[in-house]
Amino acid sequence: MKFVNKNETNLSEYAVSASDALKRRREPHPPLYLDVRSAEDYKTGHLAGSNLIPAEFLEEYLFQLPPFAHITVIGGSDDEATGKAIQLMHDNGFNDVSFVPGGYAAVLAALRADQSEIFLQDMPSSEWSSRIEQVLNERVRPALASDGGGLTLLKVDLDKVYIQYQGACTGCSSSTAGTLRFIQSALRTALNHDIEVIAA
Repeated sequence: MKFVNKNETNLSEYAVSASDALKRRREPHPPLYLDVRSAEDYKTGHLAGSNLIPAEFLEEYLFQLPPFAHITVIGGSDDEATGKAIQLMHDNGFNDVSFVPGGYAAVLAALRADQSEIFLQDMPSSEWSSRIEQVLNERVRPALASDGGGLTLLKVDLDKVYIQYQGACTGCSSSTAGTLRFIQSALRTALNHDIEVIAA
């Protein structure tokens, strides 16, 4: 499929501050965070839970993005380069798009400046299980319990978290789809770490 580039847009209309972009992660329906930097830059550091599509490949993979989702684009320090990605998305029907001026550096600075943010990677590995349990207790188990379900944390192996469902969650098809994504998103947002959740 060939995507189009139409008229120039006013990039400032799509700007959102790094702090506001981060606050939206905790909303019931958070944005999809799209990192358009290179794979090398992404590997050195990125917002936990963000999706990588380097700008040079964005046109090719544009069809993989949900057209009606709110998408927040994170680029490098060159806002003009990020603006080209915004332009491409806008011209092809993505109407709920924003970007962070200053790119990932601005996002990281905002994260580090917020004393309420937790960085799992900065903690001794011996504390990871207790921190993950805390997030599960505060953000995940209450939601599961409202539907008669629950979960047990089996083990933490580096970036992998193994869980076992309980109650109504057991045997439910959503346990391996939407519920799993919800748990993973909650952990990644709360701990600023790319955690993979695996249901045993």
